[in-house]
Amino acid sequence: MNPAPRMLLLAVLLAVAGCAPPPPAAPAVPEKTEAELRREQYFGPQIAADQAIAWRTSNLGIRLLAPGEGPLVQLQDRVRVHYTGRLKDGTVFDDSRARGKPSDFAVDRLITGWSAAMLTLRPGAKAIIYIPPHLGYGGLRSGNIPPFSGLIFEVEVIAVNP
Repeated sequence: MNPAPRMLLLAVLLAVAGCAPPPPAAPAVPEKTEAELRREQYFGPQIAADQAIAWRTSNLGIRLLAPGEGPLVQLQDRVRVHYTGRLKDGTVFDDSRARGKPSDFAVDRLITGWSAAMLTLRPGAKAIIYIPPHLGYGGLRSGNIPPFSGLIFEVEVIAVNP
């Protein structure tokens, strides 16, 4: 028997087999940025992915709950606020409401992240502020706040006193 027809048939079969469409590719999962990974570390994956939070390049996050009215808080102002401070696991480390009275602060004397966030708020504003460790207490322990903790503050600006 002549091997040429067999070779031709084999070549045709191989060519047809190579024409099958490729299997569908798995959907591409976008890689997370370094900033997103850090937010997950500091605040957990659910908060890090929350589209309602305005994240700055410093990883300071602000979720505005109520805008307030009037001029923005300035660095030289004193503010009267109600606030609750907690860790990502929900542990409350400070709460002015539980003490029954608001607190007064000089904005320029607050931890860096809180000062920066306050400059985006107006009297009457309510916000949740997400402060990464480097804008909070860093590697220092502060009361019952462990070193390198992300801090979450729910803040209500009651009054601004320039």
